Amino acid sequence: MTILGLETSTAVCSVGLFREKKPDIETSLRESHIHSEKLLTLVQDVFRSGEMTLDQLDAIAVSIGPGSFTGLRIGLSTAKGLSFALEKPIIAVPTFEAIAEAGRQKYPGMSSVVVLMDAKKGEWYVGGFLVEGERVKESGAVEIKVLEEALSAANTSTSLVLTDSVEVVRQHLKQNAVVEDALLCCRGNIVASLGYRKAVKKEFADVAALEPMYLKDFIVRTALSTS
Repeated sequence: MTILGLETSTAVCSVGLFREKKPDIETSLRESHIHSEKLLTLVQDVFRSGEMTLDQLDAIAVSIGPGSFTGLRIGLSTAKGLSFALEKPIIAVPTFEAIAEAGRQKYPGMSSVVVLMDAKKGEWYVGGFLVEGERVKESGAVEIKVLEEALSAANTSTSLVLTDSVEVVRQHLKQNAVVEDALLCCRGNIVASLGYRKAVKKEFADVAALEPMYLKDFIVRTALSTS
């Protein structure tokens, strides 16, 4: 089974392939506002690297949020377009689960992972995960919290904190946890591998109804009239 993974929830634009009994393939760019321009190019790149064609794909996995409103929309619209065009099922992968899984793989020996992303205006998206063997398990729903409350879950030296604001978090973290840049863990191949686990269980999404997981309302700001 071959699964395509799309990760566009942050400034990282990443595409990966999970292939049974073969090494994963991944390519990523870390730059804001390039997702709409580069995503399909990266898709072509991973298939070229794997010497495969799109019709050999079994399913498309997409990082579903929370994250950037625009980035999530681009990733999901691309996934839906490929799903309809290729007549392949789509799989929704929670963004924080994929980030936590990438962190677990990078830092073996951790007992828990906290994903902490700046939601602006003093609020933070936070998701907690326990490490169970070779996978992570969500310990509670992803929520919006203030920083001090969010960091309460990272309370041991075997806790891994993945965040897009490393220096800010280190300044406020009183416990002896490991802090890492979450953007290094935004990887399309991890989204693809988690998609594979869901595909085996036939946990496919309704393509027409699927929407990104937002935790905050999108606010459109307009310039004030000077007249």
